[in-house]
Amino acid sequence: MPEQGDSRGSPSVWVGIPTYNRAATLPRAIESVLLQTHSELELVISDNASSDATREICERYANADARVRYLRQGVNRGPTANFNTLFQECRGDYVLMLSDDDWLDLDYVERCLSEFAHTNGHTLVCGLARLYEDGEHVIDGVEMQLAQTTGPARVLAYFSKVRDNSAFYGVISREALQRAAPLLNVLANDWLLVAAIAYQGTVCTLPGTGVNRSLGGTSKDTATTAATFGKPTLQARIPHLVMAWHTFAQLGWRACPYDDLPVRRRLVLGARCALLVIDWTSLAWHMTAPPMASLRRRPRGRPPARAYFALTRRLGAGRQRYF
Repeated sequence: MPEQGDSRGSPSVWVGIPTYNRAATLPRAIESVLLQTHSELELVISDNASSDATREICERYANADARVRYLRQGVNRGPTANFNTLFQECRGDYVLMLSDDDWLDLDYVERCLSEFAHTNGHTLVCGLARLYEDGEHVIDGVEMQLAQTTGPARVLAYFSKVRDNSAFYGVISREALQRAAPLLNVLANDWLLVAAIAYQGTVCTLPGTGVNRSLGGTSKDTATTAATFGKPTLQARIPHLVMAWHTFAQLGWRACPYDDLPVRRRLVLGARCALLVIDWTSLAWHMTAPPMASLRRRPRGRPPARAYFALTRRLGAGRQRYF
């Protein structure tokens, strides 16, 4: 497949699926790519040393369709390294990442490419996400329209809105992605990557097409995410503070896309975005829930613990997720 578009002028689209032991849902993800109305694409699947039937599934698709390439890691290197393996492999003009338990609407790629073709300045175009839990549609994702004329303004707007971050699964300019990569092995690493992409150009969410996302796995909750990343349990107790620190550091002095800003402006932007990252209600819940759970095991502590958990359920604090 040519790197910069086929002979008819269609843009070259590269799709990556990182996977580990998801044989039950992987075929649905693969077929949603191969059945796209824009068929001029390449699909690369990076298998993180799965022990289920993933290898057989991937080899079957690779043998049946020349657009599919299968990579298998010798050992499980963790999800972050698997994503970065795919970032290093990507080619073409545009890149799309897809989770192994998610699936695309069949016109998703075509619609996103059409928006790129008709509007200058985009670095990322996505459809609205639909989020599913146990097969039931529970909520739609946050719509990201970042048309501000400056990079700092777009990044501030992004951090003020981001929750599910389904924009991470949009069609991305490969040039912008390569400047923003690699993906860091930290909480909210996908937020930091998309912010760096938004700094480089505008971001658009399209109506009428989207990505269908399954809630669970690594993003089930902060404790699962921290454990998957190999981070101390304490980080699951103060996730927003950890996320705020990495946001401040990346924007303030670490990440390359912001190098054109003077040092003072970088630090101010990092500090403002770090404060936006913190959800104070959720942070309070993560810090207080473990001791209250311990209190519930004591006879005298049961009434106040029951009242606490009833209140947090009503507030919805216990359902905070990070995607």
